[in-house]
Amino acid sequence: MFAANETAAKELLLALLPQIEAADRDDRALEVFAQLGEIYLIRSANDGVTECLRRIDECLAVYASILAGQAPPAIAGQMRMSTGEAEQMVTRYRNRALFLRAGLAAATGDHESAAAMLAELESGTSDGDYLVTHARIRCALALCDDDLHVRSVPLWEQVLATMDAEPTDEAGEYLWVAGALGYARFCIETGRVAEAEPWARRAGARATRHGWALDAARAQLERAAGLWAGGDRDGTEALVRQAYPVIAEHIRAHEVSRCWLYFGLTRLAAGVLQAADECWEHAERHWRELGKPLHVHRILLQRSWISIFRGRHDEARSWIAQARECLDSSPRSSWLQYARLDDHLGNVWRAEALADLGFDGAGNPDESWAEAEERYRRSAGTTGHSGISENPSALGKLQRAAELKLPAALAVDSMRYSIVDADARWRWATGIAAPLLAGAFAVAWELENPALVVELIEYHSARGSFSIEVEPESVADWTRAATAPVPTEEVEQMALVAAMAPAVGTGLTRLGPLPPLQMDPGGAAVLAHYRELAAARYGLVVTTGEQAWSTWP
Repeated sequence: MFAANETAAKELLLALLPQIEAADRDDRALEVFAQLGEIYLIRSANDGVTECLRRIDECLAVYASILAGQAPPAIAGQMRMSTGEAEQMVTRYRNRALFLRAGLAAATGDHESAAAMLAELESGTSDGDYLVTHARIRCALALCDDDLHVRSVPLWEQVLATMDAEPTDEAGEYLWVAGALGYARFCIETGRVAEAEPWARRAGARATRHGWALDAARAQLERAAGLWAGGDRDGTEALVRQAYPVIAEHIRAHEVSRCWLYFGLTRLAAGVLQAADECWEHAERHWRELGKPLHVHRILLQRSWISIFRGRHDEARSWIAQARECLDSSPRSSWLQYARLDDHLGNVWRAEALADLGFDGAGNPDESWAEAEERYRRSAGTTGHSGISENPSALGKLQRAAELKLPAALAVDSMRYSIVDADARWRWATGIAAPLLAGAFAVAWELENPALVVELIEYHSARGSFSIEVEPESVADWTRAATAPVPTEEVEQMALVAAMAPAVGTGLTRLGPLPPLQMDPGGAAVLAHYRELAAARYGLVVTTGEQAWSTWP
C-alpha cells in the first residue's frame, strides 16, 4: 500500500482470509478489513469502503454485546480472548472504523460530518497517532478539492506540527511524504509557490529513497505546477512528461487530469491550439468521471479560450454556460467563482468586439486548425479600425463586456481591505483582484470612454494601489481560468466584514469599505451603476452609508 501497489496489497490480504477464518482469529480478520478499507479509500472505491465498514461493525457488535453481558451464552462461550484483550480490540478497531468513516465523508463532500468524526478520533487517540495524522491529511485534501482551502488551514498546521518529528518507521515516512505533497499542492493552489517548492522536493527525495514511484511522480507534478505559476514553460513540460507515465500506470484520475491540464497549457503557449484542446478534453472527461463539478467548471472555462482564439464566440459562451451549470450544481460554489465566471464571459464579448474592430489575432470560424494556429502565432495584437464610434456592433459588445467585467472586478477588489493580515491582503490583491481590475481598465479604455476611465482611476487611487512586476517569461493572461489562485480567506465572512463599519489602521490605511466617491458636485457617485450590479449579482454592499467623499479640491 505504501508503494501505491494497491492491487497487490488487496490480493495479499484477501489470500490471508481463508487461513484467518480457519484459525478463528477475529482480531486478524478485523485487521484485514481495516487495511482493505484504507486501500479502497485511497482508490476512491467508496462501495468497497462501505462493505469493509459493514464487516467491521458486525464483528465489533458481537464483542460489544459479550462485554456488556447481553450476548447469549452460546455466543459468549466462543470468545477465546480475555476481557481485557477483547476491550482493547474493540477500541482499536472502532478507531480504525472511525478513520474510514471520516475519510469516506470527506471524499464525498460531507465535510461537516468528517470534521465531527475526526474530532472524535482525536479525542480517543494520541495526537501523533498514524490514524489521526492520516485522517487530517485526507480531510484537508478533500476540503481543497472543494475549494474550501481556508477551512483546511488548521488541519495543515496540525499536520506540519506532527511532521516536525523525524519519522521512526515506514508508516511515519509514508505519512510524511503524503503530508508534504498535500501541503505543497495547497501552497501552489493558494499562491504560495515559493513555499511549495522545498516540500515537493523533499517529498520526492524521500519517495525515491523508498522506491515509491507514484509519490515521486506526484512530487514532480507539484513542482511542475509551481514552475508554471512562475512562467517556466519548458520546465513544466519536462516535469509533467516525466511524471505522467507513472501516474497513468497507477490510474490516479485526479493527477492524470492535472497532467492533461498542464500539457494543454504548455501546448497553448506554443501555439498548438488543437493539441491543447485535446488535452483539456481528456482532463474534463476524467474530472467528470470523478464527479468534480468545480474542477469541471474550471476546465470548461479553459477550453472556451480555444473557441475564442478560433473566433467561435457563441461556442465559447456555450462552454461558459456549461461551467455555470457546474457551479449551480455544486453546494460548495461561492460568489467569487461566479464573479470570475462573469469576468470571463466579459472576455468573450470583448474578444468579439475586438474582432469587429479588425484585431489581427481574432480567429475566423471557417479556418482550419492549421490556419487558426498560424494566425494565433503571428498575431501582433493590433487592430485595423480607426475608432469605436464608427462601429456600433463593436460598441455594443464592449458595453456588454463592461457590464460583466466591471461589477465583478469591483466586487472582488472590495474584499482587499477586509483582510487585516498584510501578506494575505497582498496575495488577494496580486493574484485575485489585480487581473480582474486590469480587465476592467482595458475594456473601459477600448470603449473610448474617458469618464469611465477617470472614475476607475479615482476609485483605484482612493482604495489604494498595488503593482505586479511582470517578467518577460511570465505566463500569459489566458492561464488564469484553470490555475488562478484560491484564497485562504473565508470569502463569505469577508463579504460580511466588507459591509461593516471600517477600521482605521496605522498611517493612512482604512480597513473596510469606502464611502461613495463623488467627482462632480452635480453628478452621481463614482461607478454607482456598476456597484449596484455587483450588489445585485454577488450580494456585496461595497460602500458604507457615510456621506460621499468628494474627490475635487
